[in-house]
Amino acid sequence: MSVSTAAVQSLTRPDYERLAHLGYAGAAPAIPDSAVLDRWRGDYPGWRGRYWAFLDDERAVLRLRPVNVARQTAQRAA
Repeated sequence: MSVSTAAVQSLTRPDYERLAHLGYAGAAPAIPDSAVLDRWRGDYPGWRGRYWAFLDDERAVLRLRPVNVARQTAQRAA
């Protein structure tokens, strides 16, 4: 039997900062219940363990999820 793991959604830095400004995202240490973090680490092995966000699910319901914030890339002038 294969075990399926959930994919971790990645957010761009500006998207994360916008959600954090609105109170819909934050740093993982802000979640006091370590059982949640432990479960996420098991369910989402690709999660870097730093951030969370409330995101829409397939029914447009906000759910608390672990997220990765994409690293900023250097942009070159054209």
